[in-house]
Amino acid sequence: MAAHGAPTPRAAGGALAASPPRVSVTAVIVTYREVELTLEAVASLKAQSMAVDQIVVVDNDPDHSVREPMEAAHPEVRLLNEDNIGYAPACNRGAAVSTGEWLFFLNPDAAAAPDCLQRLLAVADEHPGAGIVTPQILFPDGKTINAGENQLHLTGIAWCGRYEEPAEDAPPRPVLITTGAAMLVRSSLYRRLDGYCEEFFLFYEDPDICWRAWVVGSEVWYVPRATVLHHYSWGASGRKWFFLERHRALSVLTNFRWSTLVVLAPLLLATEAALLAVATREGWHAEKLRAYASVWAMRGWMRTRRRRLGALRRRPDAELIGRFRTTVDSPQIASPVARRVAPLLRAYGTVAVALVRAIGR
Repeated sequence: MAAHGAPTPRAAGGALAASPPRVSVTAVIVTYREVELTLEAVASLKAQSMAVDQIVVVDNDPDHSVREPMEAAHPEVRLLNEDNIGYAPACNRGAAVSTGEWLFFLNPDAAAAPDCLQRLLAVADEHPGAGIVTPQILFPDGKTINAGENQLHLTGIAWCGRYEEPAEDAPPRPVLITTGAAMLVRSSLYRRLDGYCEEFFLFYEDPDICWRAWVVGSEVWYVPRATVLHHYSWGASGRKWFFLERHRALSVLTNFRWSTLVVLAPLLLATEAALLAVATREGWHAEKLRAYASVWAMRGWMRTRRRRLGALRRRPDAELIGRFRTTVDSPQIASPVARRVAPLLRAYGTVAVALVRAIGR
């Protein structure tokens, strides 16, 4: 049984993966006023078929609500207290005190199946180029997909792959981006990338780090037969839109090369016009405009980040561009406009991908 009482999630069934060579793993959980679920997430880590060497919980609640319950239920956990510094910065604080060769980031409202880490590490051992390896994320019913092989459009719009479809039984495969709800990262890669983007208070840190991992020569692998249950809800507030749009823009403007941005400029500008119209209609245009202002204010930071990533780059955009989506087709983005313009987007995307490849040769 999983730690929260639901059936152990097994999308694939079948025998457990062979045990990989012994490596050390530090698990990091960042929590904010989710006491009971956080305790269950830790319990799921302690129930793994292979030992987790270190568990670090970063309590982002200024009132430190998880401190006493955690000390009582799991006294061996290393607990760090922060005053709501944001998810990505808190993950970086947890990683800074880690001792493991691998970092396993787990959301506080998630619980890993007992064989999850064993399966992930077996894939990592089989594919030495894998720097990030993640499981299939299921809703609490254990039968429906929340996330896994996520999708990234040429404009940086990201969404959960196979959202609300039946759980997938499939072998591991490389993917462009995946989910941060449960993410195994080589500690050496995490350090090389300077971890999650410290400026991303919430949201988009997972597509960004996956994207950068590919750029610096690593690989991202998705393992459907490793599973995690996740108490997920969308809850798109205006503040959430601010972070999503701000961080999407920052990633696009720093992770693509200038030549790629020139090729994509018409698509990027048209997308911004469409999103601003949608934001106005849905009442979050103030947050959208605030995101633009914040991106402009961070232009110096963007120059520094582009130089840093450029020095680490091992893969040109020409090698990666074919992994991006050219249309936006997700049940999470229910837009009739997106459906109507899909053929045009697909045609432009095909031309843009060909141009980026030609320039990159």
